[in-house]
Amino acid sequence: MGYIHFFDDWQLISYSNLERKMGVPRYVPEATLEDSLTEGTWNFPLVVRDEKTGKYIALYGGAASVQEFADLKIPDGVDQFLKPRTQVLCYAESKDGIHWECPDLRGQVSFAGPVFAKNQVFGLERGLDGGPPTYDPYDPDPGRRFKYLINYHPEGADQMVRTLVVSGDGIHWTIWKIFKTQPGTDTPTSVFYNPQKNCYTFNIRKWRGDRRIFFMETEDFEHFSEPELIVHPDSMDEPLIGLYGMPVFHYEDLFIGLLWKIYCDTASHALANGKINCELLYSYNGRNFNRTFRRPFINNPELGEHGGGCIYTSSMMIDENNRIRFYSGGSKAEHFQNQELNDAALMLHEMRLDGFMYLAVPSGRGYLRTRPLHILGDDLWINARAPWGGIRVRILDEKGAVLPGFDYTDCTPLQGDELFWSPRWGGNRSFGDAASYKRRQLEIEIHSGEIFAIRGDFKKLDCLWDVDRPDS
Repeated sequence: MGYIHFFDDWQLISYSNLERKMGVPRYVPEATLEDSLTEGTWNFPLVVRDEKTGKYIALYGGAASVQEFADLKIPDGVDQFLKPRTQVLCYAESKDGIHWECPDLRGQVSFAGPVFAKNQVFGLERGLDGGPPTYDPYDPDPGRRFKYLINYHPEGADQMVRTLVVSGDGIHWTIWKIFKTQPGTDTPTSVFYNPQKNCYTFNIRKWRGDRRIFFMETEDFEHFSEPELIVHPDSMDEPLIGLYGMPVFHYEDLFIGLLWKIYCDTASHALANGKINCELLYSYNGRNFNRTFRRPFINNPELGEHGGGCIYTSSMMIDENNRIRFYSGGSKAEHFQNQELNDAALMLHEMRLDGFMYLAVPSGRGYLRTRPLHILGDDLWINARAPWGGIRVRILDEKGAVLPGFDYTDCTPLQGDELFWSPRWGGNRSFGDAASYKRRQLEIEIHSGEIFAIRGDFKKLDCLWDVDRPDS
């Protein structure tokens, strides 16, 4: 399946009278889940939908006091108002991902730590710090579908170390791997699978207080690459900006990074704290990430509202209606501003499919032409919106000339809003009727509209010098 996006111009050979825009996810206030155990620093939620039952599962962090963390000495140069607490993992479920219930699971689960809430599913005696949890559809063992990368202090160890906890249902958790040679760092810590490289990536910080993004890779959870710096603040960022974390999600043939930026007090002489929101990044290989407009993708709402201080967007999924959902942990206060305030909540924002980046006509008509491709089958789907104007497609041959019968005048235009519009030409000809071992190009006319993505039975050529596909 071919996929053409509009994060950049790499899949295009020309366009005119089009502007690149970034989507704005819409806040869904009725989906907010408040919990008195949550605090605005450790509430990094994961939300997934069970394809068999249709049930939504939410896992989020609560903050609780334990003696191990109460005795922790705060280093000089760090905000002395910080009150270390342990993270505990809590569970909620929903029929629609909007209206939540927190079931009483105290008779169903067991773990080493104390119980602080009826819907708590994991905790440890000596405290832990980690997350956000992730859902892994690639692991062959269904008992490891949920993964939770944490730091904790096991008995006999002289420091906190990185540890991987797994579950098959999000309720029953097991410590699977303890990485004794990997010193623990502060959150966030997470893990994701890279299907392009056939390896897992630990998404971490290199040191405590090092607010930058580092990756470690492993194929077997035994041997790891050295931590590698992935995203670093640069001269185009705000002064003294910190990169607090970046959950990563596989999307089509891309990887989406949701970069948490912490806006610090430039007059502070300590490890400064402040607001947090989310910037949009993307990658072709899950390793090298490109930044986009350098402005918030999911921004803080008004002061006094959930997320007005910090919004940690830690979960992304496509729902049953082909909407992209982003779930966040939102706090009213800034980072560590007021730990006594029960101000954290699970929040939902949603956006149309492929709505990250799109091309829009400022006025009149715009045009784009793709790079050459090989047509492999009959299906072509275009995600576009033109409620008052129209969108038409024509197909060009290997020399850039219009194929007979596939011109704009032959195309039945789209007028409306479709996620999967399949163009048809005169005589009900379809995309597959233009198939050949020769190269083809799509040219699209957009009248007062927007285009979000192109999908279909085609193979994108790696470069413009590629030769025609052998006729088989």
